Amino acid sequence: MNRPTTWKTLVRDVIERLPRTFTLRDVEAHRDYFAKHYPDNRFIEAKIRQSLQILRDQGYIEFVARGTYQRTGAQQPVFSALFDPSVAQGFVSKSQIARVTLETWAEQNLYCLNCDADELGALPAGTKVADLECYRCQSRYQVKSKDGRFGNLITGAAYEPILQALRSGMLPDYLLVEYDTRFNIVVFASALPGRHIGAECIVPRKALSASARRAGWRGCNINVAGLGPYRVSIVEPAGRSRVDVRAEWRKVS
Repeated sequence: MNRPTTWKTLVRDVIERLPRTFTLRDVEAHRDYFAKHYPDNRFIEAKIRQSLQILRDQGYIEFVARGTYQRTGAQQPVFSALFDPSVAQGFVSKSQIARVTLETWAEQNLYCLNCDADELGALPAGTKVADLECYRCQSRYQVKSKDGRFGNLITGAAYEPILQALRSGMLPDYLLVEYDTRFNIVVFASALPGRHIGAECIVPRKALSASARRAGWRGCNINVAGLGPYRVSIVEPAGRSRVDVRAEWRKVS
């Protein structure tokens, strides 16, 4: 996988070509450039605004006045705890809105735990079992999110693909994101190595009825009871450095 062409990297590339002080309209003037990379996206302006917010929260740019920004020159990557539900415009289901919103947040903010790459790229829609991939070492991750704290059962994907991935040693690592919709903020995020998840942890759910749109489809839950010692905290209110997170990850993975 090549270096990920995320919305954040696209917007940052445009900003690099603009004067140090620039406006939202300056960035939006490159709409054709963004559409070339994401031709099916109908919400380009919303994605631009979200990416500017992320870059501002990460210290790469700063707010000067209404609709006006300035590059700071900061290079050290940090994360933004805020997420933007507007990226899920067009979705009705609450679970789909949460999935799209938090997967976008993870792509914009999280990083590879298995190497020193500071960005992850979204896999094509429909990719089974995994959501994100490291462009450098090809490690794969699946994002799971919850409004509140996770319990012992985490909602998994389709049952059979997960079992196949487990049996072939291709189960991804899991990024568990806990958020608060009252403030549109991520409170905690942790990671769980996929190799510690055994077949006994995969609990099948009841197949959908014959009248359902996806009749016969069967999902699963992942029982993580007892796997606490292998979970590594990535995001917490006090903050965590990438160096410390990766060092702890190496011990458990």
